[in-house]
Amino acid sequence: MKIRATPFHARAARENQLNVWEPREGFTLASHYGEPEAEALAAHLTSAFADISWRWRAMLEGARVEEYLARLVTKNPAKLAPGEAFKAAWLTDKGGVRGAGVIARHGRESFVLTTTAADREWIAQSAALFDVSVREPDEGGLAIVGRYAAKIVEAAGLDPALEPLKFRKSFWRGADVTCSRFGEHGGYEIWCAPDDALLVWDRIAKAGQPFALKAIGVQAMDILDLEAGVPRPDRDYEPARDGFAASPTPWELGLESLVDIDHTTFNGRAAALAAPRDKTRVGIAFDGETPRPRAPVKGGRTLSSLYSPALKRAIALAVVDTAQAMPGTELGGGARVAALPFLTVPDQIAE
Repeated sequence: MKIRATPFHARAARENQLNVWEPREGFTLASHYGEPEAEALAAHLTSAFADISWRWRAMLEGARVEEYLARLVTKNPAKLAPGEAFKAAWLTDKGGVRGAGVIARHGRESFVLTTTAADREWIAQSAALFDVSVREPDEGGLAIVGRYAAKIVEAAGLDPALEPLKFRKSFWRGADVTCSRFGEHGGYEIWCAPDDALLVWDRIAKAGQPFALKAIGVQAMDILDLEAGVPRPDRDYEPARDGFAASPTPWELGLESLVDIDHTTFNGRAAALAAPRDKTRVGIAFDGETPRPRAPVKGGRTLSSLYSPALKRAIALAVVDTAQAMPGTELGGGARVAALPFLTVPDQIAE
């Protein structure tokens, strides 16, 4: 796969004095700008911003797009008005989780799907059956998270009055941008044309100076994801990319909130509802500081595992027997089940 630079690469390269990079979904991203742990702490104590241009986004358009999405994803898109979004999954014919992401309605016949793991072939082939076009918007995205995210957005000249899972398009002093609140960290995302990316970075960085805004890399974002208890495809679990795979199920990944069982038309529904629910996703806190990814524990196995600087201990996501899923349950070797999320999203300071 050819590795590309994001629209913000020039600014990231200027800040990335250690010259440490890593690939995500075909893009090269700053791994960190100094110390990943300090960057993750900044998101809790003050605020931070990160390049999220690598996330796969697909614009779905056509007269039958609502009908198509009603078949594809585990919630009913007819419930969305323009400017609204929901989080949902899409499954194989046998009920295995192929992917999960955000579905945002832009118009009567247009939606945008955003996910951290592209599923191009499945989406393109299934969309074609409904005469729905699929294109990948050429845009850059910045996530702004932390206690002062709302104040920073306001100081930059954008309206921060936006509810979670809503988005708004704005003409921002010469630049067309989309501001959304889709993330798990209580902040904002700003999407823009590539030609406006450096302008957007500079405006956000300048507005954030009084609030100790810190640029953070993908390692810090991984820590924040894990602290929020968010499972990511390809990092925490292998997506069911075989169309007839029956696992992983939504239940074992703890993705019940992404499935509306009253929505009757989504692909794989019967198989998913019939799947056993004897395993589920939990958080695990370790006594020490050493992460234990893909390690056996009583009743299951860990997924990703990292050191949390906010909790001062190693943590992990894991899939375990439901009998072992109660917070506080000891799983051996200094591991115990912890309630998710490990850390709650900090309150926005907007007044």
